[in-house]
Amino acid sequence: MNDKLRRKELAEFLKNRRNRTRPEQVGLSNNSNSHRRTKGLRREEVAVLSGISVSWYTSLEQGRDVRISDSVIESLARTLKLSRDERVHLNVLADRKIPLELVSDVSYLQISTPVLQRIVDQYVHLPAYAIDGQWNLLVWNQTASEVFGLQSNMMKNCSGNLIWLMFNDPVVRGRYADWEDSARKLLAAFRYTFAQRMEDPYIIEIIMKLLEVNEDFKTIWELHDVQCFRDDNHFKIQHPSAGEINVRSNTFYAGEYDDVTLVLYTPEDDMDEKNLINLGAFRPINSLNEPLII
Repeated sequence: MNDKLRRKELAEFLKNRRNRTRPEQVGLSNNSNSHRRTKGLRREEVAVLSGISVSWYTSLEQGRDVRISDSVIESLARTLKLSRDERVHLNVLADRKIPLELVSDVSYLQISTPVLQRIVDQYVHLPAYAIDGQWNLLVWNQTASEVFGLQSNMMKNCSGNLIWLMFNDPVVRGRYADWEDSARKLLAAFRYTFAQRMEDPYIIEIIMKLLEVNEDFKTIWELHDVQCFRDDNHFKIQHPSAGEINVRSNTFYAGEYDDVTLVLYTPEDDMDEKNLINLGAFRPINSLNEPLII
């Protein structure tokens, strides 16, 4: 989005939300409502409630080239009663970095986790799981459990983090025939995320712990490889019963939950597809998805 268009969109968005906000929503008296041209707030009211000058706010609504601080954006968001998604949108239009509390909001997980579980369970013969923006596993299906060695008890502490598992869990690590290549691909994607969430204390903690306890992580981390978690990454799996299985990753974003990524792995060829289907023969009779501890 070029600057001129961005400022125009910002101006129109502010005017629209100002006109939608009723005086009584922000604690103003209704006595003067009969004298209002619109049912919404006046510019001067938005300015006063947000702690900024009327002329400066007017410049914003006129699409002028003015720089907005993070504190002013937050004040405007409170005054105009913006939702989480509207706050994200306001930061984008103001050309500001989206605050960490908006991109790492996990309040939706209690609602979305059962839905995500049903989605991944539909892929009976394809490994599938969902991770959040911190790379914590949210849900996975039985085939992913078989292919990657994922278990419900991994959700304790930081061991439910996919990067932590890749480097520190012997079962997960042992499922990759070419572990170093696979680890580099995942860590490059994790670093891409880290650059956007450098203020996230949880991610910092994961990195510091891994640097302390895992030499392989330290070696690969110092390479500074980076790429987004993209489709068509190849992984060679060595299953203890089904043998070698070659899969490719496919990533999807979970609708309104833009901090959740669904990862689905598809077989490389007919033989790999057959091996994935045959995984059911190696499961214990009572092997069902256990409830996840979130």
